[in-house]
Amino acid sequence: MPDAERRQYPRLPLNLPFTLVLADGSEPLRGELRDISQGGCFFKARFGAKQEGRVTMDFVVLPRSICNATGRVVRGEGGDGFGVEFGAINPELQKFVDELESASPDDRARVLSRVLDPEIHIA
Repeated sequence: MPDAERRQYPRLPLNLPFTLVLADGSEPLRGELRDISQGGCFFKARFGAKQEGRVTMDFVVLPRSICNATGRVVRGEGGDGFGVEFGAINPELQKFVDELESASPDDRARVLSRVLDPEIHIA
């Protein structure tokens, strides 16, 4: 069954730059948060994330919402990116995803322009 048919929530395209911080203390990497839903997301990055690796995602949405999610890596695409299934998301992230879902394409760009400093931590 294709991934889209197994998903509980629709994925919303973002293409949002982010910083990937690794638990081993190595130099942070740059990547792109390609899409997001209430249940997970996909990161495009030149990094081979380990299956079941723990992930924490944090970012600020202006004026002062702090969005946070924790989850695990559920699939990798070689060194091109990895999918994350959320185990928990905070109410601010739920509202952010809801706002993206209901936004027109023009409004979606406005919503994304309010996002600051997205960081992904992998253990």
